[in-house]
Amino acid sequence: MRHVPTLPYAVGAASTRTGPKHAANEDQYRILDVNHLAVSFFRKGSIFMVADGVSTVPRGREAAETVCSRIDTFFDRFAEPKVSSLAQLVSEVDWELRGLGHAQAACTCSVLWLAYGQANVVHVGDSQLYRVRHGECVRITQSHKGGRSLGAYVGMGPHIADVMQIWQEPLFVGDLYLIVSDGVTEVIQPDELLDAWWATGGSPQRAAHAIIAEVNRRGGRDDATAVVVDVLAVETDPNDETTFSGRTDFTRKA
Repeated sequence: MRHVPTLPYAVGAASTRTGPKHAANEDQYRILDVNHLAVSFFRKGSIFMVADGVSTVPRGREAAETVCSRIDTFFDRFAEPKVSSLAQLVSEVDWELRGLGHAQAACTCSVLWLAYGQANVVHVGDSQLYRVRHGECVRITQSHKGGRSLGAYVGMGPHIADVMQIWQEPLFVGDLYLIVSDGVTEVIQPDELLDAWWATGGSPQRAAHAIIAEVNRRGGRDDATAVVVDVLAVETDPNDETTFSGRTDFTRKA
């Protein structure tokens, strides 16, 4: 039986490193793209995310691992998911982390869900998401950080609903998304992220590695993670069985 590609057809890759003075990497990430069995089975899009455990609390890494593991259930749990479903899941993790003890477990969370011709983002904290279109790199997420103080995080309590950013826009072939923890943005500018993409020949894996290699070269002090997402094909007309991506083409069977 021939494998039928799942639309939108997007591929992602990641690279991460532990800060030189950290015993363990507090950053975690998820890539649920076309190569993931759940994505092929449920056909509800793809998910890419970065979660950064707050290093000043005892269970920061555990918090980041928890939000990633809950994201794994997204496709199975919601029969007809919406961006509000994703926000609900993040809010539930917030409650779960508070159950581990006040100010004991906290993390940032930037989640990108590509589905049904839309790019959807749920964001809390200072890990950032950028969208590249027509050669222009634009930061999509807000910064929940003032100076060295983190103003919003998963695990903060009921006020998370007031600060959580929810964003949507139509998805286009050729869109590129970059999700990075603050260990990257502290030393690399947005245009330099795009430079890494072009310099590595448009390969998500090589671009992610190049970004983290540059963090190392510049002496980045924090954990650093980069997820690079390349959108190769999207839904056009749901009644049209053929989709041409501009980079690759295939026939979608009903």
